[in-house]
Amino acid sequence: MRERLTGPKLVQILIVLLVLLAAFFLRTCGTNETAGESVQKTFDYCDIGHMTCVQEQQELIATAQLSADKLQAESPFLLNVVLSDPDATITRSVLEGDSMYMGTLPALIEQTDAGVWQGSALVGSCTEASMIWAWVLNVEHEGNTLTYRFLFEVTR
Repeated sequence: MRERLTGPKLVQILIVLLVLLAAFFLRTCGTNETAGESVQKTFDYCDIGHMTCVQEQQELIATAQLSADKLQAESPFLLNVVLSDPDATITRSVLEGDSMYMGTLPALIEQTDAGVWQGSALVGSCTEASMIWAWVLNVEHEGNTLTYRFLFEVTR
């Protein structure tokens, strides 16, 4: 059976078309942030696996770096951190998955000199080709507990 396109049906089609166009416009053109800015915000971190990273909290500067011949999962690597105040003490040192939950892994470190801490750790394998990990340090400084998060990337 053939039905004719009547006036009310044409109006319905035009209203649906306008709603879809408005939704498309608001979704794609309604934001002030460009794609480049979004990517920059996502990957704006200092990778201690490739460079020395510095963080400051309440006048305590922590300088960290990770050392390994080839940084990969289930292979040990060295952790180094220097605190600007030799009286500051690291009370907790763990590794946590940042881009994916992987639990908490110990990162054993000890003080080797005034303000200098060194140790070793390893991370587990991940199903992803690239995984971002966080070395989390709790530092006791002048009666306050400060938390530092140093990020690094491990690839398969």
